[in-house]
Amino acid sequence: MITRLLTVAALVAAAVAVPGGAHAAPAPFHDNFDNAVNAAPTHGLNDNLKQRQGTGAVTYSRVSGRTHSDAVPSSSSAQVGHPEHRGELSLHHGTTAVRLDAPSTGSTISAELVPVAGGSGSGDWSSIVLARSANSRGHVSNQDVELGFLLRANGGVQVFQAGVLVVTLPSFTSARPDGSFNVVLKLSGTTLDLSVNGVRKAIALDTAVPTERLWLYLGRHSDDDRTVSLVDDLYLERVNSDDLRKRPGSRLRHFGYSGARLTTAGGNHLPEVRGRSNLNVVGISDVPDAGVLADCAPATCLVEVGEPWQVLAEKVRPHLGRVAGFVLRGGSVPDVGFSARQIKDVFPGKKVMLIEAGARVDALRVPAAVDWVAFDEYCAGYEALDARMTKLAERARGKELFLLSEAAPQPGCADRTDEDLESTQYRHLALAQEHPAFAGIIVFGPWTGAGPAATGPGTPVPPDFPRAAEAQERVAALVLGDARLLG
Repeated sequence: MITRLLTVAALVAAAVAVPGGAHAAPAPFHDNFDNAVNAAPTHGLNDNLKQRQGTGAVTYSRVSGRTHSDAVPSSSSAQVGHPEHRGELSLHHGTTAVRLDAPSTGSTISAELVPVAGGSGSGDWSSIVLARSANSRGHVSNQDVELGFLLRANGGVQVFQAGVLVVTLPSFTSARPDGSFNVVLKLSGTTLDLSVNGVRKAIALDTAVPTERLWLYLGRHSDDDRTVSLVDDLYLERVNSDDLRKRPGSRLRHFGYSGARLTTAGGNHLPEVRGRSNLNVVGISDVPDAGVLADCAPATCLVEVGEPWQVLAEKVRPHLGRVAGFVLRGGSVPDVGFSARQIKDVFPGKKVMLIEAGARVDALRVPAAVDWVAFDEYCAGYEALDARMTKLAERARGKELFLLSEAAPQPGCADRTDEDLESTQYRHLALAQEHPAFAGIIVFGPWTGAGPAATGPGTPVPPDFPRAAEAQERVAALVLGDARLLG
């Protein structure tokens, strides 16, 4: 089974094993699942992690959840922020599971489980699974499971170890009126201290459960694809998030999109990327006012200067709190310098970003009033980009630099597949982390591109690219949150 964690080497190679970190994080992990934007194709699973967790980079991966199949279900099988289940992780489509992408290193795990939303009488169940492998299917009764806890909607409980049933408690407790159960698991050698809705029992296990490093899986089973199971307030005493951290020396702290709002034809996608971005390039020259900027989080939008400056400045002024700065495209040094100074005079403290084509980097001169320099060179390979980034750092000394990365096929690589674009996200992350002058990655698309599916700049490019979109969320989680648990 392929695992997709944020360790860059593992991601680029699509490795099947997860390397171990050196030190356990010193504080608890908690995910309240609040305020994620549920939008296709990723359905909010890894959206808004920094606010949900207070750490920001402990992602989740969808896994089979079945006994005899490695097939990963569709992205809609695990969602956060579903319109009918806001503030919760919802599991759909029969049997499925998700894995937390950092291992538990403590002895206590708790969560609020709802095996069947809107019902409490059936035998359908939710599960919490602990396994030594990050490549488990996550089914409660599989042989690679150190501990499997199963909770039925009717209040029954079962516990498994290595595929063997340890105990069955057919009527352990009753659900709350909303069908929920507050579950606490505490491991101590060969004893499981279980609490469900305040009912406690010490369960003797067949073998001791090693708590030093166990991967957590949340699952559900139902023969009815129409039912939904819910998880909320996931808590782990400790997790080891070392593998989800930025490389030492990396200055990356910005991630965003160019194309989330460019033209009316391309649509306004700012609301759906708000939880996984902190810097987005926005075009507003085609509208009479800048009301679209209201969809930017505070100080996160970079406004393209694409019309007379005084006209644009008056548009932007009522929404200035949403604006981080302004974008100038490549031009002569005097022209760029004049425009940058003009921006600074009118809006002191706002940043000025210069975006230049990669082919012009070798001869680039950057005016003093420019704060940030970005370049785009879509379809380029690793070595070519590496060389270009090295040259940009030489030509723009003292400036913070940005890489523009493609999230949809572009001229010159219109045949790129979803898998190709997924690899691109991780390859560009690896490059950006290797160049200390680079402070951010800005993704172009995926709502604009080239090839038969696109009818022009700013035009949506069907079909969606679910693997590339998921990779962007994971990269955003690392850049914005860094997975350093507070403590």
